Amino acid sequence: MKVTTFRIRQRIIQAFLFCVLAILIFAGMSFQAHWEMGKRLRLVERADDLVNNILEIRRFEKNFFLYRQSASLKEARSYLKRVDEICCSKEEGILRLQTGPQSQRFHRILIQYQETLTLIETLLQKSSPGPDPSSLASLEENLRNLGQQLLTMSERWAKEERATIDRLFLRAVYLFVFSIVLFVILGVVVAWYISRLLVRPLFQMQTYMDKIAHGDFTPVPDSECKSQEFFSLFRAFNRMIQELEQHQEQLLQSGKIAAVGTLTAGIAHELNNPINNIVITAEALKEDFSTLDQEEAQDLIHDILVQSQRASDIVRNLLDFSRSEQPVSEPVNIVHILRDTLKLVQNQVTLSGVEVERELPSNLPIIHGNPKTLQQIFLNLFINAIQAMRDGGVLAVRAWTENGDHWLKVEVADTGTGIEPEDLPHIFEPFYTTKEVGRGTGLGLSVSYSIAQKHGGHIEVKSQKGEGSTFTVVLPVEEED
Repeated sequence: MKVTTFRIRQRIIQAFLFCVLAILIFAGMSFQAHWEMGKRLRLVERADDLVNNILEIRRFEKNFFLYRQSASLKEARSYLKRVDEICCSKEEGILRLQTGPQSQRFHRILIQYQETLTLIETLLQKSSPGPDPSSLASLEENLRNLGQQLLTMSERWAKEERATIDRLFLRAVYLFVFSIVLFVILGVVVAWYISRLLVRPLFQMQTYMDKIAHGDFTPVPDSECKSQEFFSLFRAFNRMIQELEQHQEQLLQSGKIAAVGTLTAGIAHELNNPINNIVITAEALKEDFSTLDQEEAQDLIHDILVQSQRASDIVRNLLDFSRSEQPVSEPVNIVHILRDTLKLVQNQVTLSGVEVERELPSNLPIIHGNPKTLQQIFLNLFINAIQAMRDGGVLAVRAWTENGDHWLKVEVADTGTGIEPEDLPHIFEPFYTTKEVGRGTGLGLSVSYSIAQKHGGHIEVKSQKGEGSTFTVVLPVEEED
């Protein structure tokens, strides 16, 4: 068991560690994508600053070309210094600024722009009456071209950085969607794995436990145990089943021995009274035979016959109770049996002042059973109900079907004295009776319950002291093959 528990714990830990590893991998990839996106956003800001500064340089450059003011060149130089500071930054991505096919770096063009701007300033300072128009025009054209190249390269850089951010954002979205799909699949796989590892063997164990609860001690086949982790557990379970079966057999043997003892004691007690009465009456008849008149002798003989009949009834009921063979089954109409049985007790019903209420539908299904033994069940119940209503009452007989016409129920209710709560659990035990001494053998309800069981049914009882009792005979309704 310890090895099984360790293996199961190890498999579960491995499954969850795999899930944690997958989460960490995707978390790392997501962090890298966001970190790269943040870095690109900073580069876009730098590129925008660079573009804006170059635009300012070009603006003052045009002002100079229009108005020939040296102040415009100074303003352009100040913005040129800011551009130079941005280009001298050590941030990654700044060095990507290139001129295209010539693969010249941005700062080289920037240096040329600065040199051209310096030459223009020098030319303006040295030429007192005015600079040479041809030389100044050449420098202005060169400055204009260099400025345009700087602006084109900076705008292209900013555009590339924005495109990179778009790609990073799209990759982050794909990563998010893919991670959700993967985690769902991973969750299903882990759930299926744990279900196969734990739930399926536990359901198998529950199924076999239910069989044990219903008395089936069949061991679990080795082919059913496909999980190596539960193999030792199933072997221990099979050993437990074998031990339970052995203990069950021992309990059955003990119960049989106890039942035999109870039965023997009951038989001895029940037969002792009529036999003693027979012996005493026979001795009295023998001793006083010469002095007894004919009527007194007949009374003694009648007592002997009554006690003999009582002993015979005890033996017959005992045989009915102990008979183990199944009754001969044939189609039976339960309504006909109930009506015939009520006719048998009609005289007792009339003498006891009992009123009979019947609810016997004509469309009740045909059941399979033995008519004589079924009639014995209802005869015992009717007689017990009549005897419980000494001052009259109501005997209610009802029949109906339940559970989709799979069970037929016959209810026999009386308004008699009822049964004590402490006697109720024992009324179906052999030789247990609540009647007065000499009025019952204690085998009627036992025989009736045994007959109901042989027909695949049972008898239910509800009783309240002083309010009456209700016996319900439950019989199966089966279709004839």
